[in-house]
Amino acid sequence: MKINFKLIIFSILILIGVIYFWQSSRNKTIVPEITTNKNFLHLTKEQRDAISIEVELVSLKKIHSNIELIGETEAVPDDIMDVPARISGRVTSVYFVEGDTIQKGQKLATIDSPELAKLRSTYLVAKSKYNAAEQNLTRISSLVKMNLAAKQEQIDAEANLRVIESEKNSAEENLRANGLNIDNSSTGQYLVYAPRSGLALSRNAVPGSIVAGNQILTTIANLTNLWFQAKIYENDLKYLSEGIPADVILNAYPELNFYGKLEHIGEKVDPESRTVHARVVFKNQNKKAKIGLFGRAILSVNERTGIQIPETAIQSYQDSKYVFIENKPETYQWLEVSTGSTNDKMVEVISGLKEGDKVVTNGAFELKAILFKDTFGGGE
Repeated sequence: MKINFKLIIFSILILIGVIYFWQSSRNKTIVPEITTNKNFLHLTKEQRDAISIEVELVSLKKIHSNIELIGETEAVPDDIMDVPARISGRVTSVYFVEGDTIQKGQKLATIDSPELAKLRSTYLVAKSKYNAAEQNLTRISSLVKMNLAAKQEQIDAEANLRVIESEKNSAEENLRANGLNIDNSSTGQYLVYAPRSGLALSRNAVPGSIVAGNQILTTIANLTNLWFQAKIYENDLKYLSEGIPADVILNAYPELNFYGKLEHIGEKVDPESRTVHARVVFKNQNKKAKIGLFGRAILSVNERTGIQIPETAIQSYQDSKYVFIENKPETYQWLEVSTGSTNDKMVEVISGLKEGDKVVTNGAFELKAILFKDTFGGGE
């Protein structure tokens, strides 16, 4: 009985040993071999292919930092002009619609104005009086020369002419101030002409409507160039200077870059926002940009030569940054690096890498998981 019990115990121990060694040999076929140095990994070719590892040769590149300014578009003040009616009256005809391309001197509208008729009548009356007074002075001057009239009559005629001339000049100025031609017309019809070429941004009159003299009939603008009005945070001022290039990206067209330059940096800091006004001038490609659109201006500064690698290559561990480099096929080194700025998903590496290194750009996370399989996730 004792012998059978011992045999059973012995058999169980042998079975446990066989299972243990079988499990160990099985694990060796699926777990990558790690060298005695914990910062190195050695994979088989099959394991490398399964992870889909990709590497990139490190090289020196021209890199820069980006500063982003938030703002909105605005028309260039010298390229936009309001066209007022200038005189009150009834609109009889309108010769344009919103969105038309207008040429300088083009007829825009006709206004029938009693006020204009009165101004022209006043001018014509003053002009007639002036002509009569001028002829009277000429006549009296001739008589004085022939001793047929007193000198005092000539003096009175000259004074009267000056008074009437002043009335005529005043009537002319009233016409000129309203943008009206000084002629012999006595009608109340007024033609509005375009003072500049450009795009008609609006139409604020219809035939038959009554308009005041200060009513804006349309606004004409040249939108070839636009302003992007933005704000610069005071911490970014040291990197910026007038004249540097800028890419304007509008919310309405996130895939389209409008190329321009930083034309002006303000002189005063806003005490509440701690920002300085900035003005970027940009070309309005295909007239897509509109007045009042929001967006951002991206300015490239601090250009230098250095190393940049994709964000996917960078791994975090215990508040430090690491990458894997391929020393030889299927052998990878876990290497600490110091990083700088990040632009367009590319990270600047200040130290830790050198030109010619092969850095893992795809599969770095999987390699990290294998390297720290006993504390997976602990370094996140």
